[in-house]
Amino acid sequence: MTGIKRISLALLAAGALLLTSCDPNRLYETNTPVKNERWSYDDIKSYTVEVKDTVTRYNIYINLRHSFQFDWRNVYVQVGTQLPDGKKMEKRVNLPLCEPDGKWYGSCLGDNCDVPVMIQHDARFPMPGKFTFTLRQDMRVNPLEKIKSVGLRIEKAKVITARP
Repeated sequence: MTGIKRISLALLAAGALLLTSCDPNRLYETNTPVKNERWSYDDIKSYTVEVKDTVTRYNIYINLRHSFQFDWRNVYVQVGTQLPDGKKMEKRVNLPLCEPDGKWYGSCLGDNCDVPVMIQHDARFPMPGKFTFTLRQDMRVNPLEKIKSVGLRIEKAKVITARP
């Protein structure tokens, strides 16, 4: 490969990275791999988010990447939240992954299916500071096989204006 082709390829890759990584609506997004695609009860995923804006409303998602060969239509997850003042909350959340006919939600390519599931719409953070979210699989089977990664995404909710 010539020097010019290498430089062109590097510039193209850098441009693609810039276009995909710059999302002005995203407050936070991190995805964590699941070791050996076997998510066990004791493998609790933890995400700490610095929140400064208590006025803006946000949508909160759990990102799940699973194998196309995953055996279940949904996944139950215990979602924990610790506020900056130390108060803790926990709730069980159902993450639907496919339609009744078995068609996967999200996008699937090869053996990977990526499904963002909104768990809270139009949320406001009650105070500024560091919020810690935890995700623990809460299915009847342990470990839950063919889960490749789990993540958290928080993005600004879209403002809908009324028409006159």
